[in-house]
Amino acid sequence: MQADSNGNSNSIVIENKTLHAAKCDKCGAKMYPTSLLRPHLDRHQRRNHWFMTELRKLQYTMAHMRDIA
Repeated sequence: MQADSNGNSNSIVIENKTLHAAKCDKCGAKMYPTSLLRPHLDRHQRRNHWFMTELRKLQYTMAHMRDIA
């Protein structure tokens, strides 16, 4: 694996094939090939959904602790 001959970091050459990069807007990661960007963004979405679910559970617990005290 090597960088493109122009020194372009947005593409790499593997076995005489040029793969262009797609950059994730959330974390800045580069995906080679670009078809991997969609699953990467899905992981961001699933992680955010999990985080919001855990936050709601914590808020619910804290509200009940205030009611008991």
